[in-house]
Amino acid sequence: MISKIEENDIAFTALWSNMTILECGYFFANQNLPNDIFFDKLTNITCLSEKMIEEALSLFQKNNTRPFVYVLDNPELEELLRKKGFTLYDTQHVLKKTGDSKQENLAVHHIARKDSLLWSDIFCRSFDCPEWIDEVNAIVRNSISNVEYLVDSEYNGSCVALFEKGFVLGLYCLGTVKENRKKGLARLLINYAIDQVRLRNLEFLMLETYGLDGLIDFYSNLGFEKVYEKKIYSI
Repeated sequence: MISKIEENDIAFTALWSNMTILECGYFFANQNLPNDIFFDKLTNITCLSEKMIEEALSLFQKNNTRPFVYVLDNPELEELLRKKGFTLYDTQHVLKKTGDSKQENLAVHHIARKDSLLWSDIFCRSFDCPEWIDEVNAIVRNSISNVEYLVDSEYNGSCVALFEKGFVLGLYCLGTVKENRKKGLARLLINYAIDQVRLRNLEFLMLETYGLDGLIDFYSNLGFEKVYEKKIYSI
């Protein structure tokens, strides 16, 4: 299960960031989305290599972005990172839910290339990154054949990206603009995704949330269960 989730994460991230395969890990960076904990990272590390960490640090510097290194159950790697000056920054919690029941009244709008700017605007307002809008819009337009980009139909106030790989549906980029929060819009998009798992006969819906965002209880109340976690180190 973990390998399927990691493969989904890597494949989706590669649509938004430039990927470099290192000795035993995947490096991602997008100079136009700098210092982002998700889009600029070293992840899926499968060995203990000081040389690779040094190479990754050089790549982070070259891309002018803050380094984020994801660690999955590897105390020796954590110790190496601390020796290199890294400190624990956050924890990424990986959750899943099966499509166990039919969802009703799911008013969503499917984004096409012609209205990619709508999704991009909602995303950038939700995450307070207006300077990213041109890059985000270009990414959405270029990846729309691989990713299902959605917004709510009533307010155009919430967005999500759904990515299917390996019989797993990944939920990414879920955000709601400030003035439309607490209206159930994110919940509506999540319920749509859960229903797609059922309709497509997929194994489960997965998502990743960060400890600092404080959303574990929100997702738990929707029936998501924790699968595993990754510690995130930075400098």
